[in-house]
This record gives sequence, C-alpha cells and structure tokens, in this order.
Amino acid sequence: MAQNIHLQTIDTSNKPFELNSKYILIIAAIFIMATLAADVVAYKMVSIGPLIESGATFIFPITYLLGDVVTEVYGFRIARQLIWLNLACELIFAALILGVIHLKSPPFWHHQREFEQTLGNMMRFVASGIVANIISDFLNIYLISKWKIFMKGKYFWLRSIASTSISELILIIIVAFSAFTGPLNISQVFRLSFSAYALELFYAFIFVWPSWILILHLKKKERMDVYDHNVSYNPFKF
Repeated sequence: MAQNIHLQTIDTSNKPFELNSKYILIIAAIFIMATLAADVVAYKMVSIGPLIESGATFIFPITYLLGDVVTEVYGFRIARQLIWLNLACELIFAALILGVIHLKSPPFWHHQREFEQTLGNMMRFVASGIVANIISDFLNIYLISKWKIFMKGKYFWLRSIASTSISELILIIIVAFSAFTGPLNISQVFRLSFSAYALELFYAFIFVWPSWILILHLKKKERMDVYDHNVSYNPFKF
C-alpha cells in the first residue's frame, strides 16, 4: 500500500527532517481544543445507566486518538512537541480562568458563588492532569512508536488499542484520586474510575478505525511515514 501511494519512508536515525505540513496545525488546534473543553466540564457528573462519568471522559479521548495519529504519521518528536505545547496551553488557560474568577465583582452581580462552584477547582484538575499526562501521554506515544518499528508499521489497530488501554488506566488512576477525592467520597471515586475506564476502552475499540482512515489520508497527502529509529525517547528533551 505504501508503494502504491508513493510514501517517503523517513528514518529518523538521519538528521531531523523539515516538516512542512498544512495539516499539523489543524491537528494541534483540535488537540488543544479538546483538552481545554475537557477541563471546563471535568466536574460535571454524567449518569449512563449504572455508570458515573466525568464530563471530561467524553471529550479527552480525542487527544489520545490524535496523539496516536501524529506519532504514526509524523513520528515521536512531533508528538512530543504537541504534548508539551498542549500542557503549556492548558496550564495558562486554567490560570487565566482562575484569575478572572477572583477579580472583584460589582455589587449588583450575584453569581460569584456559581462561578467558583463550577470552575473554581479547575486548577486542581489541570494540575492532576498535567502530572498524569506527562506519564500517560508519553507512554502512549512511546508504545505506538516502538511497536511500529517492531511490527514494521503493521497492525496499527492493535498497537493503538493496547497502548491506549495501558496509558489510559494510568491516567484515570492518577486523575481520579488526586482531582476527585474530596468533591466525591472514596466509594464514588472508585465507581468513577471504573466507569471512566470502561468508557475509554469502548472509545479505543470504536475510534481506532476512523483514526486509521485519517492516518492513511495523511500519509497519502503528506507522502511521508516516519519510523523512529535511534530517536531519544526522553520526554524532557526539546
């Protein structure tokens, strides 16, 4: 298939390639948008039958989908830059929200309490998420990248589901117990964690197929397919 669409297979053991893409900015914008939207609705509880979900659970998997896509097409280096850009934007976004909420209000405005209840804990969720994402996001793209080399670019669906299942479990455990303990009791936190992981696994099996279609489209349009030979997987290397 790669031969039919004339892909340029890039081995990153050579000098870093120059990325000239009209798609990567769109992907980055959607990635950051999904993260910020998830932060806003993190403490909105949703009931689905016996499951209790954070509103963030319905949005945040988009970032894993796009992280897999970027790593598969553009390689670990570009995915690493995207993750750090996203975390920086997320932290600044939460700081701006928190700062504005605590500005002095005029006497006739009586909704301060509602804003504090809705968005006042955002920084707590974001701080928990940043710690969790540094571990889980980088583990996810590392597994996608390494398994791509090991499997010679095949079985993306298997690599994506497996990497997402592992990294999302770590993310949910860290975020659930650090961000929701207090607002929820410990029994509710366990229930929330189980519900979130069940939904994430469902997403992983369903959305891996549109992800694969997007990957084929990007590889064809970009005419590239990056393999991360001899790349430094240090997440803190910029």
